Amino acid sequence: MGRLPDVFAVIRGPAPSSSGGPATAEATHRGTAPPDGAAPGDVGGASRERVRWGRVVLVALSGVVSHVFGRATVGVLVPAMADDLDLSDTLIGALGSANMGAYFAGVIIVTFTAGRIEPFTLLRAGIITTTVGIAVIGTATTALAVVIGTALAGLGGGGIWLTAPVIASDGVPASRRGAALGTLTATMGAAFIGVPLATTALRSIAADDAVWRPIWLAQAALSVLLLLALTVFVRARRTERVAATGGLGALRKIHGWKRAVVAYMGFAYMTSSFANFLGRALEGDHDFSRTAATLVFSGMGAGSMVGALAFGRLSDRIGRPATMATVMALSAGTGAVMSTRAPGEVIVIAVIIFGAASFSYPSLVATFVNDHVSDRTFAAVLGTMTMFYGPASVVGPAASGWLADRTGSFSATYLTITALALTACLCMATKRRPRPEVPQDSPVV
Repeated sequence: MGRLPDVFAVIRGPAPSSSGGPATAEATHRGTAPPDGAAPGDVGGASRERVRWGRVVLVALSGVVSHVFGRATVGVLVPAMADDLDLSDTLIGALGSANMGAYFAGVIIVTFTAGRIEPFTLLRAGIITTTVGIAVIGTATTALAVVIGTALAGLGGGGIWLTAPVIASDGVPASRRGAALGTLTATMGAAFIGVPLATTALRSIAADDAVWRPIWLAQAALSVLLLLALTVFVRARRTERVAATGGLGALRKIHGWKRAVVAYMGFAYMTSSFANFLGRALEGDHDFSRTAATLVFSGMGAGSMVGALAFGRLSDRIGRPATMATVMALSAGTGAVMSTRAPGEVIVIAVIIFGAASFSYPSLVATFVNDHVSDRTFAAVLGTMTMFYGPASVVGPAASGWLADRTGSFSATYLTITALALTACLCMATKRRPRPEVPQDSPVV
């Protein structure tokens, strides 16, 4: 295949020693896990390694397939889809629940196969599955077909999100890991700007604001191109096999894991509901036109692109828990604004802030886990956390849609979102630092 461009090369760490095992190799080539809540440091020459940003960004684009194409696009296009296919708010909530429920199933599959299958193999399998789901939605003529496509898109997301962070951060010094993994959500933000703009442009050309199928089909084509680029340009380092995943056992060795899990569940409910009903809320509760409501999503994308990088770097300085608490506090504030009849300008600002804050949270969680575990263990531990995340993300859209149908507005929906975001904020804000004498070694499974 020829020599790969240097920007996509893998920085190889020393092979695991017979005495140290995977954890020793991890500490050598990635940096020893830091005290919880503190910015991670580097050991040896890791801090002198430069980050291969071309490779990081290319792998990060896989998150666009799972989180923007396979999930967030529903919120942008669902008003037109609802008009075309006669979908109620309860059924729209079921779409979100189907997506997250299938994502949960994908997480379980990845969690229990991560010890035997290379992360890069799981990543590509996830992209293929999500792409098939997107294509099904793009050709759907019934509500059932949309549900099936949405579920397939979610199923593939598990393979993508549980592996992309560890592949993207391979060889990245611990002190720059927050910034590198912030690229995952920054690329999602950039794509999320483009989806509403492309939708508006296409509808303008067609003189029809009900157009939605071509957007899905274009995203399926772009996903295929990304899969080809990853196959050609990225060669992932082979990781150490583990006999058993041991996700829960490894998770329990992370200081403050219970609070982190509860916060992740609160985030799950919030994120699975906020954008899913945003378009409907803007049109129904805040009197936005279809075009204006669509373009607001671009503002959310712009906010997420900036916020992901900024909060990723902030977490390198003040620690993951403090940054996670900050972004959830901001998210709670935006939910409170959405529940009121605030002026349109205020609503738009709130949506942008929500994008900046909440879209950075997944990468912060991934970095939090990545600071403490080895490559193969990463997927198992993050997968175990996502097993708690999954039920909350399934309940969120269904409960939010039901509340909207029962109350006739989205005020109760966004007040509930606010309460869960505040819960997550308090969990991370009150998370105590470990005592200095307690070692924070990477768990071995």
